[in-house]
Amino acid sequence: MNICHHTQAALASSFSVLQQHLKLEIGYQDVPAITLAALFDDSTCRQVLQDFATRIHAKNQRCATSLFVKYWATFWMVPFLYCQAASLPFVKWHYSAFVVELADCWHWDRRLQLADSASYCCQIMSLPALEAMLRQFNDLLQQLARVGRVPYALLWENVAVRVVQFYRSLAQQELSNDMYLRLQQQQHLLKTRTAQSFNLPENPFLKLWSNWHPEFNTYMRQKCCFYFQLEDAAQELCRNCPLQLKKTTEIKS
Repeated sequence: MNICHHTQAALASSFSVLQQHLKLEIGYQDVPAITLAALFDDSTCRQVLQDFATRIHAKNQRCATSLFVKYWATFWMVPFLYCQAASLPFVKWHYSAFVVELADCWHWDRRLQLADSASYCCQIMSLPALEAMLRQFNDLLQQLARVGRVPYALLWENVAVRVVQFYRSLAQQELSNDMYLRLQQQQHLLKTRTAQSFNLPENPFLKLWSNWHPEFNTYMRQKCCFYFQLEDAAQELCRNCPLQLKKTTEIKS
């Protein structure tokens, strides 16, 4: 990487913090690779989704696309939220920054591969920059929903689930007053965005936050993500799956 030592050191420090607190490894792909930007080409997008379906033994494209977003949303969103709250420098959010190719030995690894060029835009993210990031998600999720033939609202809910889980996890940790305040500002931003800004009838974050279930001790989804269809899941439902409510009702009756 042909970047200054100061920038390298700053990013290396941020990566170390993210690994420690989010159990997330981050590295650079220094050879040409498929990035999020390439997914706006239909044939490339279809190829990537089909490869992911093969890797996870998905029964159909709908299941593969839903879980593709559910998996990658952690990497596309959470590191940026953490770094903004902690005032840590990180790469600028852009479609071309994220590599979506998977290693041959991949198995649900928690590793984010960034394109080598991403390091040239090192910055401390602002709250307006988070707002801009959310707007870019609209186009990305619309493309994946269209090619993968899944509801657009389901993909946004997958993102919201990962983000809400992130906030719930941090709420159980000791944080500085400044970081706590910035996390509150982030959540206020997410909760007060209009439904129209997501191109949806309802704000997916607010809808999830408003659906706490005390018996399951979690925020319940509105739509099933199809994880139970995977061989690895062995037909077990996620704890926050709406089908859990139906299952519980049937057992009680």
